[in-house]
Amino acid sequence: MDKTRQLAIASSLLTSGLFLSGTSFASGFAIIENSASGMGQAFAGAAAVAEDPSTIYFNPAGMMYLEGTQVTAGLHIINSNAEFKDKGSTVTGGGDGGNSGDTFFVPNVYYVRDFGEKYKFGLGVNAPFGLGTTYKKDWMGRYASTESELKSINFNPSIAFRASDKLAIGLGVNLQYLEATLKSNIYQAALGASDGKATITGDSWQWGFNAGFIYEFTPATRLGVHYRSEISHTLDGSAKFENMHALLGGDRKVDAYANIDTPSTFSISLTHQLTDRLTLLGDISHTKWNNFEYLTVVDDQNGSIISQVEEKWSASYRIALGIKYQLSNQLILRTGIAHDQTPIDDQYRTSRIPGDDRDWLSFGASYLLNKNMSIDIAYSHLWVEDAKINEQYPLLTGAGELKGKFDSSVDIFSIQTTWKF
Repeated sequence: MDKTRQLAIASSLLTSGLFLSGTSFASGFAIIENSASGMGQAFAGAAAVAEDPSTIYFNPAGMMYLEGTQVTAGLHIINSNAEFKDKGSTVTGGGDGGNSGDTFFVPNVYYVRDFGEKYKFGLGVNAPFGLGTTYKKDWMGRYASTESELKSINFNPSIAFRASDKLAIGLGVNLQYLEATLKSNIYQAALGASDGKATITGDSWQWGFNAGFIYEFTPATRLGVHYRSEISHTLDGSAKFENMHALLGGDRKVDAYANIDTPSTFSISLTHQLTDRLTLLGDISHTKWNNFEYLTVVDDQNGSIISQVEEKWSASYRIALGIKYQLSNQLILRTGIAHDQTPIDDQYRTSRIPGDDRDWLSFGASYLLNKNMSIDIAYSHLWVEDAKINEQYPLLTGAGELKGKFDSSVDIFSIQTTWKF
């Protein structure tokens, strides 16, 4: 096999889903789990609440509502389940792949302090994108995916100030790292050989920004608006081929890269303190996944386009409603619901990205241990709509098609501690 042919196969594997969602936890492959206090109310009102330093991620303007120096550290444990149900697949051999979900640990930390007399400075470190899927190596969808993993880390220095008594404004810069690993089999039965193995890897550092404001109509009612920019990544890496038949070029490793744009997001949040104890929260967010129209794989040596494949993701919305109740001076109870729309149309869904619409139910609590320390715990269950799939393998003559649906769900446990200095 020549280099062009190998990169064509690599592009096919990448097209199957460099954007990972698995049993996705927010729209597409985004991770919204960046605050345990927010988790308890399904992130309703996230751009307006401003209760702790995690507001840096959801709206840096919220830092103006925090006193002195504060630090928040959190951990989110995400347990996903995704089982494929065959509905007439014609792929040779293999089973249903087992439970392709896994348990993931997503940490984050935030720091806020006064900066002069009129400003706040903050730094957030979190993981806004990621997770993945792992199937049994001999499953019937092995020519599309056996393993998918996306990792990210985001450094978000921010500053906030008051434009007036009612209006706070925040700005942030995002230094973001993405790393992807994709594995799958290569069909060689027509040559009388066992499957080949392909591993695609790539990583990238790139910059973006976020900005927002909070307007306080009254001491009881706040409106928060927040925008986070898209970030254009170029994932430089390689395609490694193992156990390859001699007629297909044997084992080798080739260089390749793919341009990936993470989506921009725009959120509007509202909080209203109905009574001394009860606060109502609402949120609507728009994620511009429709910037992912094509996945283009480029020859790293001569710059020629090896493959350009139509993806056609759509923009998606997330709507959340929640309440928090001040049970006592020390204890706040939270709950919330949300509907999280998928950006993936049925005709473009693959086994690397089997997600669909999700419905959230969340519970949480905040407890003030002393005047300088509090702890938050939260739990969410996500019902994921059955995701239908009809995946073809045009480059793999004789391999057949994968046809069926994914039965998925997600459970998330979150904990964080906030210190005031």
